[in-house]
Amino acid sequence: MVSLCGSRVSRCFLFSLVIILPSKLQCHRMFSAESKPAAAIVTPKKSGAGFFQRMSSFLVGAGLTALVSQFYIYTELVEGNKIILQKQKALESRIAALEK
Repeated sequence: MVSLCGSRVSRCFLFSLVIILPSKLQCHRMFSAESKPAAAIVTPKKSGAGFFQRMSSFLVGAGLTALVSQFYIYTELVEGNKIILQKQKALESRIAALEK
C-alpha cells in the first residue's frame, strides 16, 4: 500500500492514475511558493463593554445578590425564632406540670 495525501491507495490504482490522469494526481495542500498573497490586515473595531459599563453591571449584580441574601437570612431568622419560641413554650409547660 502506498500513502497518497493521507489516503491509502493500491499500487495498481496509483499506476493507472499516473498513466491516465496525470493532471488529477496532485495533493490538496499548497506549498509556500504556491500560497496566495496575504490579505491586508484589518484592525477590528473596538467592541465590548467599557470600564464604567462593566463596573455598573458588577455593582448592580452585587446589589441584587446582597438584597436576595438579606431576604433569605431574614426569613431564616423569623422561622428560627418561631421554632425556638415553640420549644420554649413546650419546656415551660413541662416545668409547670412538674412543679404541681
